[in-house]
Amino acid sequence: MTGGRYQIGRDARCQIRMLDNLVSRTHATIRHQDGVYIIRDNNSSNGTSVNGKAITEHKLVNGDRIQVGETVFLFTCPEFESSQEIAASRIALVRQSAETDRSRIVGEVSDRTVAAFTGVNPVESLAEQAEMVAQLQTLYRITEEVVRPSLSPDQLLNRILYLTTEVVGADRGCVLLFSPDGKIVPRVFTDRTGQAERMPVSMSIVDYVLRKRQGVRTSDAQTDQRFDHGQSIFQAGVREAMCVPLQGRDEILGVVYVDTTMSSEEMIYRSKEESHFSDSKLRLLIAIGGQAALAIENHRYQDALLQAERLAAMGQTIAMLSHHIKNIMQGIRGGSYLVNNGLNEMNEEFLRKGWQIVEKNQNRIYNLVMDMLTFSKERAPNYSEGDVNKVARDVEELMRGKAEEAHVQLSIHVREGLPTAWFDDE
Repeated sequence: MTGGRYQIGRDARCQIRMLDNLVSRTHATIRHQDGVYIIRDNNSSNGTSVNGKAITEHKLVNGDRIQVGETVFLFTCPEFESSQEIAASRIALVRQSAETDRSRIVGEVSDRTVAAFTGVNPVESLAEQAEMVAQLQTLYRITEEVVRPSLSPDQLLNRILYLTTEVVGADRGCVLLFSPDGKIVPRVFTDRTGQAERMPVSMSIVDYVLRKRQGVRTSDAQTDQRFDHGQSIFQAGVREAMCVPLQGRDEILGVVYVDTTMSSEEMIYRSKEESHFSDSKLRLLIAIGGQAALAIENHRYQDALLQAERLAAMGQTIAMLSHHIKNIMQGIRGGSYLVNNGLNEMNEEFLRKGWQIVEKNQNRIYNLVMDMLTFSKERAPNYSEGDVNKVARDVEELMRGKAEEAHVQLSIHVREGLPTAWFDDE
């Protein structure tokens, strides 16, 4: 979309015309203003929904699913800054000056499959029951996002990360993935605090998680002796952090990192109350990390399958072109045979018939080349009333030259007076 206003509907004047009986003539309008795309429902009969919710007006973001009638669009805009660019600008990977004692372990979980709901004591209070229900609801919502069609892995990871920070009560979160050259790089980022400063990610935590293949929780990162205070967590004022691996089927794809922040005043007067992050939240985060890793792998498998399908489509296209070219060349050979016989025998009738066949196949070559130049799809049949006998005679003309070269006598017998048929004579 390159203009400023786009109408969606069945009317011929709509820029996005829909052949859908449940869509109104001017169903909805998308307008582009100051780098923002806004969709508005034009009081349509059946309404407009975005991401499953009916809307009157909605600001569109990458990954939004717009439904009008029975048709669903996936909105994406290359003008918007990519999630990876945002993450790179908002995350600072903080390296340690040296390793220190890691004997004090605050909390660790390694089993990603059933870690969220096994190895815990029976529920003893209403608060624990409510927490368990909330965790199940979160996993259900994340599973919905995993199986829901999306444009890219980044959009899926953004949704998962937003739900994750919401349910575990984290202020910020990010996903770090391994790049093709083996480096760990930021991929998506979310910040529920609205602060402008960059999120420092302790590489001491990340390296520990990747090496041990298990999740880690720090109830108070400033006093956790497993991590160096000199440059990493202490300077950032992070009170608590959780980091879990994205464990795929065969390898670790990266990590999910979430934390909470506090001001300098809060750091001075902080109490010794119970930690904001708990072991149950760490187990939930482990389960979410497993779901996210499987979703990433599924996207990669789909991309590989799509690439294979494209290569197969190229092979089919080449085979189809070869078949068409073979038929055209066969026709030209047949016409040339008649022209040659006409010249040798000074037979004007042979010359005329041979040239007609050559000319017809020249037109077919021209049309084929023009279709290739315009990258057209396979031509849709152009149905019209036609004479079946004429098609049979054309086939006989195409094959006559080849038959005579093989010393085969080719004859045709058609029944005159057949009714016309509805077909594509090409």
